[in-house]
Amino acid sequence: MNSPQEERGRTFADACMRVFWRSPATTAAERARRRTSLHLIPYLFFLYILAYLDRVNVSVAGLRMELPPSQGGLGFSKEVIGFGAGIFFWGYWILEVPSTLSVLRWGARWVFVRILVLWGLACVLVGTVGTPFSNLLFAWLPPIPLDSGVVTSFDGGVNWAIGGLFGFLQNPEPLNWFRRLAEFYNGLPHEPVNQFYFYRFMLGFFEGGFFPSVILYLSLWFRAADRAKAIASFMSAIPVASVVGMPISGLLLNFHWLGWPGWRWIFIFQGIAPIIAGGITLFVLPDRPQMANWLLPDEKESLLADLEREARDKSSRVGMRVLLSNLGVVLLLTMVYFCLNVISYGLGMFMPAIIKSQSGAKDVWASVLASLPYVMALIGMLLNGWHSDRTGERVVHVAVPLALTGFGILVAAATDGHTVFPVLAMILLVGPVIYAHLPAFWPIPTMFLGAASAASAIGFINMVGNMGGFVGPYVVGRSATETANFAAALYKIAPFPIVAAGIVLIVGLYRSRSQHPPEKSV
Repeated sequence: MNSPQEERGRTFADACMRVFWRSPATTAAERARRRTSLHLIPYLFFLYILAYLDRVNVSVAGLRMELPPSQGGLGFSKEVIGFGAGIFFWGYWILEVPSTLSVLRWGARWVFVRILVLWGLACVLVGTVGTPFSNLLFAWLPPIPLDSGVVTSFDGGVNWAIGGLFGFLQNPEPLNWFRRLAEFYNGLPHEPVNQFYFYRFMLGFFEGGFFPSVILYLSLWFRAADRAKAIASFMSAIPVASVVGMPISGLLLNFHWLGWPGWRWIFIFQGIAPIIAGGITLFVLPDRPQMANWLLPDEKESLLADLEREARDKSSRVGMRVLLSNLGVVLLLTMVYFCLNVISYGLGMFMPAIIKSQSGAKDVWASVLASLPYVMALIGMLLNGWHSDRTGERVVHVAVPLALTGFGILVAAATDGHTVFPVLAMILLVGPVIYAHLPAFWPIPTMFLGAASAASAIGFINMVGNMGGFVGPYVVGRSATETANFAAALYKIAPFPIVAAGIVLIVGLYRSRSQHPPEKSV
């Protein structure tokens, strides 16, 4: 028998279902899908807001991190901030596969708790960069003698191996990778730049398993036919995080407490939030449908039967064979996702600085204005996703927004220096299309693959394609440092979405030809 609290929860869920769905559910399977969506998606949506916010909060904090130490900053250049923002993704991919395996072995709740708490701590530590506290954390590390035989031998071995592999190169420049790594390690107790890079790497390292774990978690609750919509709903948190986070972060810039400037508190407060969410997760997310007390018995039975039927129909051997036969398509989609992340994070990590450079606005107002492109992005994402679902078409709904994104960035670059026009271009031309492709992009792997192999393909695409999140911020930050404005940086990243649009069209053409092969002449 269920407790009164569980009965009240079901009554509230029933009321919500009547609000969000006009027609009543006619089957237990439909009621199970709706009830599962109401219980899981909003909370996962909230967690993804926290995750994305912790990635891009450096975009606002960086406005003050560039100030000299005498004014409360660190004296970082845009290149340093861009590299630190992007190095997140060097750590991001490492725990993706182990985390998804942990979901199956130990359950999703504890995996999410571990991810949330550790990434929250890493984000908090970013706020301590260059302080005596952060210096003390690394003070115990024994220094590595740079002229030791270990350093020299290791670098000599690397140079020998490179020379053997690329012997056709004449007088290749010696590679001192291990020496540079040792110099970085030795600088951790006293160099703010080194600490910034290390903490951002660890933030990506700890958070890296979150997205693929959520994708796998949703596959334990939703049928393949419903999974794309669930993923799209979950990923709509990306623009919402920027819409909400940038103005809040901008307001925190003027918050001074305990002698620390506001940019530090951006990282500290936004790191505490996922730590708290980690504790809440234990009571909110069941590991599997069997543990969901909020599902009625017939709903649970229907949902489990559907999932078991799908598992029987798609054996792992068939899924792997299908995946290998479509490996070329998976690689092309990985290239597309790489280009998407170059744009998404190249702009996202510097949007307040870009708006400030284009408009001349002060830091707080630049942060507020920087949220407007993402308001438009949310609208564009929902409209394009709705139309894609209504028509059932995916390829064009990805290619057109990407091409328009590249065009909008080119307009913003060409009008740089005219105050109003580049800002309007970012808001009205780039904003509505920068994320519009996402709801239609992730269902594309399922057009070629079964549920099991599609899940593997999505994990691979996400893992490799996310490295674009390093390239974008680094290219933008370095170019802005060299030219003192963002026009050249925008010109450099504008081709990426246009190239991605072309690749998507190639994928669509391949699918149409594979479905309708040309007739052979007799």
